[in-house]
Amino acid sequence: MPSLHVEIKEFYAQSLQILNPWKVTAVSIVNPETTKEPGIVEVRVECCEKVLWVDPDTGERATIHGWRERRWRHLDTCEFQTWVVAMVPRIKLSSGKVVTAKVPWAESMQRFTNAMETRLILVLRLCPAVSKASIVAGITRDEADGVMARAVARGLDRRAPDPLELIGIDEKAIREGHRYATILTDLIGERVIDVVQERTKEAAAGMLEALPEPMTAGIEAVAMDMWPAFIGAVEEKLPKAAIVFDRFHVKKYLNNGVDLVRRQENKQLSAAGDMVLKGTKYQWLRTHEDMRLKSAVEFRQLLVHNLQTGTAWGLKEMFEHFWTYKSRACAMRFFYAWIQSVEDSGLKPMIAAAGTLHRHMAGIMNYITFPITNASAEGMNSIIQSLRTVARGLPNFANFRARILFHLGGLDMNPA
Repeated sequence: MPSLHVEIKEFYAQSLQILNPWKVTAVSIVNPETTKEPGIVEVRVECCEKVLWVDPDTGERATIHGWRERRWRHLDTCEFQTWVVAMVPRIKLSSGKVVTAKVPWAESMQRFTNAMETRLILVLRLCPAVSKASIVAGITRDEADGVMARAVARGLDRRAPDPLELIGIDEKAIREGHRYATILTDLIGERVIDVVQERTKEAAAGMLEALPEPMTAGIEAVAMDMWPAFIGAVEEKLPKAAIVFDRFHVKKYLNNGVDLVRRQENKQLSAAGDMVLKGTKYQWLRTHEDMRLKSAVEFRQLLVHNLQTGTAWGLKEMFEHFWTYKSRACAMRFFYAWIQSVEDSGLKPMIAAAGTLHRHMAGIMNYITFPITNASAEGMNSIIQSLRTVARGLPNFANFRARILFHLGGLDMNPA
């Protein structure tokens, strides 16, 4: 197939940013009529054989140990797939190791040109559903996973060790069967710092230890739930940081107490033929911000009954005032007064929940100084949730981690 006009070669040379000693020698269309699919534009690039190569580690001259043909997918040309083909020298280093020389239009071990890789990163960021993004980009899912993995590795290498101040450690279920991941977030920058498999103390401590010292030296507070593994990891690796227990996890303990009271009371009432609590579970757990609204009518009718569940619910709602305090002294007085009210109620599930909060009082009180929570970045949590749903079909954890960091790591991921 004869080559196209020389100006076309110059066009691709500029598109690929090809400089001496490389040059575009031919541009051809391969098999345009032998298939129903569009043809393929093949851009042939060559390197002068007399070029002297240098060992990048020592600066000494390296010898050519042979040539290897390589192919890279480039940006489509008028809906034609475009491929760059070149014979690349294999150079022998002073150490005796033989490596393939680097080319200016693609990074090492990359199957796409830098321009194509940059476009794929854009498509994948705009379309988190990898299967759909792959169709739009005209690549396979495996290739898409490879692009994201390389982009994340590139971004992590470039990430500056800027000091962190407020961070969060949280767990996310990634698969059925109690399979979890531990996620470290920058609460100020609203970005994910890292993700590790499991939610053990060793996993969390290893993740913190892997961070550069400049990033961890200034951490003032860490938001987390009351999981002992996270507490132990932070106390060991960040002894100067304040532990702040997430207010939404605190509310979860209180909700559990209310629900246990409801279940016990419903069992007693049902035995006597009173079904007033039947099917009301979520009404007691739901937040009723305005009791005057029509949606709260049924719940208001429940409150007029002299129910133990109503008392438990009132104690749960009473604790919400704690989060409004600005003074630690006032917050502590309220805390102890609330515990006394719970004990006076005689409701064992609520007393047990209050006991848990009392044992973790220091971390709850730290909220007054550092009003932080892992749920502060709602958009970030929503994306993690959607990625978790997709990740259930992934064969390994590495792909799930790459997807989270790809979309939420705030990384500089494009090829140079």
